[in-house]
Amino acid sequence: MRKSNKDFMKDITIDEKVLNFYQEMPFNIYGDLKIATEKIKKNKLKLIYPELDKIIKNHKINNFIDIGCGGGWLVNTIAFNNSFKSFGLDFNPVALNYAKEVNKNLSLKSQFLQGNIFEFQTSLKFDLITSLGVLHHTNDCISALKKVCKFGSKNSYIFLGLYHKYGRKPFLDFVKKIKKQNKSEMFEKYKELHKLSDKAHLMSWFRDQVLHPHETQHTYNEITPILRQCGYEIISTSINNFDKINSDEEIINSEKGLYGYGLKKMEEKKYFPGFFIIVGKKI
Repeated sequence: MRKSNKDFMKDITIDEKVLNFYQEMPFNIYGDLKIATEKIKKNKLKLIYPELDKIIKNHKINNFIDIGCGGGWLVNTIAFNNSFKSFGLDFNPVALNYAKEVNKNLSLKSQFLQGNIFEFQTSLKFDLITSLGVLHHTNDCISALKKVCKFGSKNSYIFLGLYHKYGRKPFLDFVKKIKKQNKSEMFEKYKELHKLSDKAHLMSWFRDQVLHPHETQHTYNEITPILRQCGYEIISTSINNFDKINSDEEIINSEKGLYGYGLKKMEEKKYFPGFFIIVGKKI
């Protein structure tokens, strides 16, 4: 007896669903490669991720890897402004082809590797590891994080971005409401929040934020013990605007306030995905 589409979807894994989703349209891409190339030239890491920029400028970085690099905007941005070796890992060949084309246009030497994080093996150790908005889309975020940490060299830095349990909720509530409508209507509602000029770029964000088949949300209280188990000291977090961390308790008590902040942004019709960053250094 032939399986229905519904039964077939039950059989495929979370990773397969996510891969199929991003092969249809990778995240954070532009409709024109020339636009993407020019954006990389104009990107200022100091304005996008100032704490990451500080790590690169203030410490000796020989190489870095972006886990879940997608269309390669971060890898290519960093490679365009620095001479150390830059690598990007992703399991989506469509996204990697896009990243390579932009890389070629910029005459960069970034290396893009195809592989699933759970299966990826390398003898290389990296001085800087980034993973932004990726591990929460895997079938096991914590196991993925443990695997990522193994790639760090002595004194390496990790720059990790995940959806936050409290900060993400206002946006997910918004998504829950608009999902009662058809896709076109949902897109129009999303456009009211997230004002991006390039249509393909906006659509890639809409799909990633509203239509994604799988995501999980996390907290500082959950993630920091894992990083410490893997040998990383917590340096800073976006939860307190990267200020000095006096105690974990202080951050844990304040992170619930991200719900109120996210709610305020949504009420003001300002895009807020509920994303948080933790910076760690291997000791």
